[in-house]
Amino acid sequence: MPKILGYTPSWLSRPSAGFELFSSSNQRPLIDSQHGGQPGDTSEYLGPRRTIAHRGSEIFVVVDNQIRWADLSILKYEWESSQRKGRGLEDDDALPGPGYKLLKAPISEQIRQLSISPNGQLLAIATSHTVHVTVLPDSTKFDDTTQSPIKLQTHTVGPTAHVLSQSPVVNILWHPVGVNGTCLVTVTTEAVVRIWELNRSNRWSFDSPTLAIDLTKLDAARSQQDNVSPSGMHSGRGFSADAVDMEIASACFGGTGSPDESAWSAMTLWMTTTDGDVYALCPLLPSKWQPTSTQLSSLASIAVAAVTIASQDADFLGDDVPWNTDQYDFISEIDAQDPLLATRDDDITISEAIYNRPKRPGPLPKLQGPFQLAAGSLVDYLDVSDIHIVASKLEREEMILGADDESEIDVQGENMGLSAAIICLMTTDGRVHLFLDLEVVEGQWLPATAPERPSSVSTSHELILIEALDTLDAEAISENEWPTFSRDPFSRYSFYTTHSQGVFFFSLDHWIQRLEDELQNPTTAGANFRLNMLRGSSGTLRECILHFDPDRFTNNQTSSSPSANACIILHDSDLGYFLLTSTNDDSHPHAATLDIPKSFTIKQEPFSDDDLDYAELYLDSNDSNADLGLTTHVARSAYEPPSTFWNQSSLLQLTSASLPPHRRRTLKDEIRLSTATLELMTSAHRLMSNETHAIQTAAADLFNRCERMVQELQTQIQRVREVNGRAEQLILGGGDEQVSEGGRSASERLGFRAQKCLEKQERLTDRMEKLRRRAVKLEGRAVGEKEREWIKEMASLKQVICRPDEDEDEDVFMSDAKGHEQTENGNTPQPFYQRYEELRDMARELVERTRHVKEEGGAKTRASDEDGYSISNDIRKRKVQQVMALLEREEALVEGVMLRLERLKLA
Repeated sequence: MPKILGYTPSWLSRPSAGFELFSSSNQRPLIDSQHGGQPGDTSEYLGPRRTIAHRGSEIFVVVDNQIRWADLSILKYEWESSQRKGRGLEDDDALPGPGYKLLKAPISEQIRQLSISPNGQLLAIATSHTVHVTVLPDSTKFDDTTQSPIKLQTHTVGPTAHVLSQSPVVNILWHPVGVNGTCLVTVTTEAVVRIWELNRSNRWSFDSPTLAIDLTKLDAARSQQDNVSPSGMHSGRGFSADAVDMEIASACFGGTGSPDESAWSAMTLWMTTTDGDVYALCPLLPSKWQPTSTQLSSLASIAVAAVTIASQDADFLGDDVPWNTDQYDFISEIDAQDPLLATRDDDITISEAIYNRPKRPGPLPKLQGPFQLAAGSLVDYLDVSDIHIVASKLEREEMILGADDESEIDVQGENMGLSAAIICLMTTDGRVHLFLDLEVVEGQWLPATAPERPSSVSTSHELILIEALDTLDAEAISENEWPTFSRDPFSRYSFYTTHSQGVFFFSLDHWIQRLEDELQNPTTAGANFRLNMLRGSSGTLRECILHFDPDRFTNNQTSSSPSANACIILHDSDLGYFLLTSTNDDSHPHAATLDIPKSFTIKQEPFSDDDLDYAELYLDSNDSNADLGLTTHVARSAYEPPSTFWNQSSLLQLTSASLPPHRRRTLKDEIRLSTATLELMTSAHRLMSNETHAIQTAAADLFNRCERMVQELQTQIQRVREVNGRAEQLILGGGDEQVSEGGRSASERLGFRAQKCLEKQERLTDRMEKLRRRAVKLEGRAVGEKEREWIKEMASLKQVICRPDEDEDEDVFMSDAKGHEQTENGNTPQPFYQRYEELRDMARELVERTRHVKEEGGAKTRASDEDGYSISNDIRKRKVQQVMALLEREEALVEGVMLRLERLKLA
């Protein structure tokens, strides 16, 4: 469990601007019971509440059906600045402005869910039946000092599909492998899945989905030619038992698109019905998709293995060849494509490959499920509210094969993780069920044509129950309770749950690796015993991070029962590891600052083994302050005054709303004894009694807190006195610890340790002074990048020109020079000094041969004269001149080369 460093900070408490960000206006509109979409009406809605979204440190909150935009880092900085300046907190101008921007979107229905696209440019908004997408403003617009609302460019998604006459919307999800994070997936309660590939320049992309699947029709379909599209807006839908059983409660993707996840995880859409049935669609892809760095290679290895298994089983399966061959066709068509390289909107220097959805085996995946829940008698009926999937890890062989760069693979955690998926189901009573999927879901498709007879291949798929954990008391469960899951940014084996009573943290890291070692162990002897022991002591960590006091909502009149928004977890340099949520019953923010998990280590490499000591800053998960005998800091939530202290009385609103206009003037006249006056006084007394009772309860709670604070302060003072007494006892050398090591007293030991510390300090000071003096002597202008390149070039040229025995003392930088480059034929060229010696030897040989030719020519001339043949002197002179010119040219070339070599050596 991450250590809690603090609860709701002061910059999110009243009367800060952060508190006003979540506060609703005092004047609330009256609630019309005939319209469930009015602001503040939550009694008739039964579904997830995700009205807080974040983009970095920026958050978007729905308050009074309006979207508010604020930067938590700025709110924190402004509050701390005002505290440093010592401005009064009760002044009206303590903080300039409300601290947030108001975003206006033409949405009349009550907003239930917010979801920001992966690229941070689009915001998906869902009401109970409609879906909208807005273009978020750039972060620079937040610096604008004007307080006018910002109008958002809003598009209605599915103006004929998501309407009040159709089924309610359950989830709005951004596809993990969508192109640039613009692929939206909507799921309705009537088991209809739609994929929207949004394009801001094409309004038709918001009106018509690229793929729409009715799961009830898909379950009955036998081939790709069957019609599985959902019914139209005006077409009637008759009663069907399958439709009742397929009422979707929640849906989520099996992965986040991380490179260390299994290849099928990001393509798998998991769904659960209200009665606990679990289904999966794999692969669910848009028409254009963007794979991760390891996904294609991993799919290729899986497809090859699947075809091998299918070929081996074809002998006894006959015509019922498994669907594994479809995976080979799927990945083969992907490999044959020429991907489109597109740049990212946030970084134009990064190009990403975009692929088309393969046409074979087809666009329609097979509906896998309902999976059998192997839970025995532990699970009779599940009223599921949310689902969370922990993706299986990518095998090491697939990681090495699929990663484009070895740096993408976490070397330290390469063997960590589980090779099986974990399905987490949350029920409405606050119980979390953990199921293990050993047969990891893979891609399956409907056949191209309907088979003549049904397949005899078994398709049973079991989910093994590992553990069931409770987070709610049976007495605290409300009627419209709808707990939700939230991901942890640090580990996929950790998650958070939120409900009306608080926020809980779950961690599976304690038993994941033990289970993986057991699954990878080839020996089966004693496996059942070890698995039973592991199952009996799984050790899933469950801790309460935030607790909401149910007594605070007794005076709330906006809903029949308290509810909370799904928490968000931020990891920012200014905020740290920050958890944030809010309750829509009292419009209060609730937060917790957590410590970064201790498994993240930071090491500082040594400068020298001889001169400097090795320094290592580490955080080990096995270490604890209890082992060191230190008193750990226990974080306590600050006192938050109930809203009863500042809420306006409803007496005036009651009198003005309940009395007819002709009787309101009697309020200003003298009191007369009548039935109408008695009725008015009774109603006012009833209202004032409730308000005064709430104030009395809040004041009593404040008084009890003050008394408890006095007692705790006295306890702390007593502990300080005990520590002080022990310290004085050690200093004076009295008590049982007077004599210990070597017969020395405690005071002598303390003096000896102090002397050693002083001596060590002196040695460190002398050492630092020596290093400073050495640094002063060696101080000089640093060598630039171009100079380093020139030195390397000169070193390479030196190796080519100079002899190996000429300069033995090479420079430090020249030692980095590379070897000789190879020619196109693969042969290493000769060094220049060898070529020069060969050229000089060749010149000498030519001179000798010319001399011999000249002598032989004279002898032949004399012989020819004697024989009667004569050669003209002019011809003989011209030939000699040509030879001499060639010799002079060679000598000039040799001299030029020598001079160049001398200049290079001087340089």
